[in-house]
Amino acid sequence: MVIRGFARLVVAPTEPLSTYLPDGSAAELRAPLLRMDRLCGLSVVAVARMLAEDSSLRSGAIGDEVAIVLGSAHGCHKTDEEYYRSYLQGQASPRLFAYTLPSSPIGELSIQYRLRGPGLTVTMGRTSGLCALAEADLLLATHQAEACLVVAVEVAQPVLSPVLLQDAAVALWLTRDEGTRSSELGTIESVSDSFCAGRGSVALGRVLSSLHGASDSPIYCDEETVRIGAAALEHRTLQRQSAPAGAVSGLWLLTEALHDAGEPSAVAVVDDAGHAAAALLVRSPSVLRGV
Repeated sequence: MVIRGFARLVVAPTEPLSTYLPDGSAAELRAPLLRMDRLCGLSVVAVARMLAEDSSLRSGAIGDEVAIVLGSAHGCHKTDEEYYRSYLQGQASPRLFAYTLPSSPIGELSIQYRLRGPGLTVTMGRTSGLCALAEADLLLATHQAEACLVVAVEVAQPVLSPVLLQDAAVALWLTRDEGTRSSELGTIESVSDSFCAGRGSVALGRVLSSLHGASDSPIYCDEETVRIGAAALEHRTLQRQSAPAGAVSGLWLLTEALHDAGEPSAVAVVDDAGHAAAALLVRSPSVLRGV
C-alpha cells in the first residue's frame, strides 16, 4: 500500500470541531457537524483537513472505487451512554439514536465525500487502527477498491474505558503500490496481527517476526507497548513516542515513523489487556507532507 496523504487531529473535549475545519470546507460542513455525534465529527474533520492539504488525492478514483475502513477501540460507546441516559430520563434522543452504531462515521464520510465503495468498521481494541490498515490492504490487493480511506478515531471519556482517551483522529489515503513515487508519502510493506491470551509480549514477538525486513528496523511504539511487550522488544532500537490512547495510537505512530526517511521502520502496538498485538513495516521517502 502507498500512503498518498494523511492528517491527524487532537481536540479538547469541550472544543467545537468547526474551529478545525479548513477554510475551503468550513461553510459546507459547519451545519452537518452540529447534528453529528463527536465520533463522526472527528472523522469528518480529519478527512476534510487531509483533502484540503492535497486536493489531488481523489483524482485517481471515482466515488464508487473508494473504500472506507474505520478503526476504533471504543467506537460509539460514549454516544450509546448518552443515548441511554436520555432514555432513562424519559426523553430518548432521536438524534443520538442515529449514531448508536460504530459504523456511523462511515455513513457520514460516505455522504459528505460521496464515497460509495466498500465500508468496514474494525473494533478490536487498541490494535484496531493497524488492523484497519490490514483490511485496507486486502481491499486494494483484491481490486475491490482503487483507493482506500482509513480512519482511526476515539472520543474522550466513555465511562467503561480502562485508559484515559482524548478526542483524536488520524486519516490516511491509500492506493496500491504500482511503482510510482511522485506523489507518495510512504509505502506500507506489510501488516500483521496476532492474539495470545494474556501474553502481550508473545503476541508482539510473533507479529514482529512475521514482518519481513523488520529485524533491524527501529520500532515506533508508545510507553504502554514498551511496558507490555518488553520481552519481545529486547535488543531492538526503540523509538518511544507520545500518542493518543486507543486505536488512534497505531496510525499516530505511523505518521511519526514517516518522518524518518529511507530505511524501513516498524510500528507496533499491544492492546490494553495484553492479549493481542499488531505491527506494520513502513518505508518513507525523504519528502513528507501532512497535517
